[in-house]
Amino acid sequence: MALRTPAFLNSLLNELRKLPSETEWAEFKCNNQNPQLIGEYISALSNSAALCEKPYAYIVWGIDDSTKNIVSTTFDWQNAKKGNEQLEAWLSRLCSPKINFRFYDIPTEKGLVVLLEIPAATSQPTMFSGERYIRIGSNKKNLKEFPNKERELWKILDTIPFELKNAAENKSEDEVFVLLDYSRYYDKLNIPIPRNRSDIITDFLNEKFLKQGSANSFNITNMGALIIGKNLKMFDNLGRKSVRVILYKSNTRLETIREQEFLLGYAISFDEIVNYVMTIIPQKEIIENGIRKSVFGFPEIAIRELLANMIIHQDFEQHGTNPMVEIFTDRIEFSNPGAPLVNIDRIVDTVPVSRNENIAGFMHKCGICEERGSGFDKIILVTGEQGIISPRIEIQDNQFTKVVLFSKLPFDTIPKEEKIHTCYMQACLAYVNFSAITNSDVRKIFGLEENDKVKSSRIIKDTLNQNLIKPVDKESAPRHMKYIPIWA
Repeated sequence: MALRTPAFLNSLLNELRKLPSETEWAEFKCNNQNPQLIGEYISALSNSAALCEKPYAYIVWGIDDSTKNIVSTTFDWQNAKKGNEQLEAWLSRLCSPKINFRFYDIPTEKGLVVLLEIPAATSQPTMFSGERYIRIGSNKKNLKEFPNKERELWKILDTIPFELKNAAENKSEDEVFVLLDYSRYYDKLNIPIPRNRSDIITDFLNEKFLKQGSANSFNITNMGALIIGKNLKMFDNLGRKSVRVILYKSNTRLETIREQEFLLGYAISFDEIVNYVMTIIPQKEIIENGIRKSVFGFPEIAIRELLANMIIHQDFEQHGTNPMVEIFTDRIEFSNPGAPLVNIDRIVDTVPVSRNENIAGFMHKCGICEERGSGFDKIILVTGEQGIISPRIEIQDNQFTKVVLFSKLPFDTIPKEEKIHTCYMQACLAYVNFSAITNSDVRKIFGLEENDKVKSSRIIKDTLNQNLIKPVDKESAPRHMKYIPIWA
């Protein structure tokens, strides 16, 4: 929570004084300095702010609660103590979970006003000294006395996604345009930029990039920052959400050639990341019909889809690591925090589940991804068409996901488990397209000749032995046998 400027505080004070009466999220006092009551009000107002969908609640000393006139206060919070402990430290120690409330002195012509800004509860109700409180009208009550309110509060706290929490708070209109790239937002949607700033702000509010803040200011949501932020490091909690691309010299991490971090929001940096990856992956030139052309070591469609999946399906609540693209001589690894929400063995046919529905929705809106769940189908299709084994999905400690996209390998160097995995994934793809795979299909995928039927038969047999596929008709002649996934 950033420190408030004097101009902001005076504007906020004027706004609070215009309230017709005390609300569930605003309390006015003259000189009541009882530490226990202050702590209980912090809990009550924090929880009520969440119920009222307000980012903050406030206690104001030096305001008459009936007339809203400034009457000044003698409350000296900086020197106030509870026992031998500073008041602010004592209050903070007894609040659970810890919330970053903050006192402000506001000098006015009519005397001193003290304002306490209290963040709304987020992950769980705010507790003080072991008890949870709530405001019922202008009265402070113990939350457990109102089970319906408690259930409603928990429901709200459980349903606020990371995307819609605040990345930056109480920003002026000018600051919004410094932090968010509005011109490239309209470019991505291929629509003209409005002439009036107010229309842009309205669009951003509708997109959930912004929420109305206090004193005619705006809160930038995590979604707004992550989608169209000019620099993710300008947002306190998003510096480690930028995409990193690392190029290694060989097939190990021993020596790095280069590393690039993309700090722009995902929607406006996506194509830049894809183009950067395509310029540094292995490629060779061939002559086709007298025309020289470049052939890339990895299919671009697969890179685009895996990059989009990595961004959209990451768990933003996990900290400490960026979504990463690591490029080796024989593979590309896409890794992100968060385990998959679907069974990876059924990823081709499973109904898509998005961890971040709002971000996924906008990325679909601007053509970066599809919400139909066909992304992995495309990857399996294009890798099979180019004779590349299917990507491998790995879950690490149930906290991270890594997808490995391999380059084209000579058949005899492909590990047995990768041949089985590819056969199974291609059977899944065929089945969801109302078909089945044959020995001929397996030969084609692995680049085998007609006289290599024994090798393709071995792959099918190994996949059958792993109980991953089954024949459509056991009575068919071996040469005409078709196979589908075991779960079909």
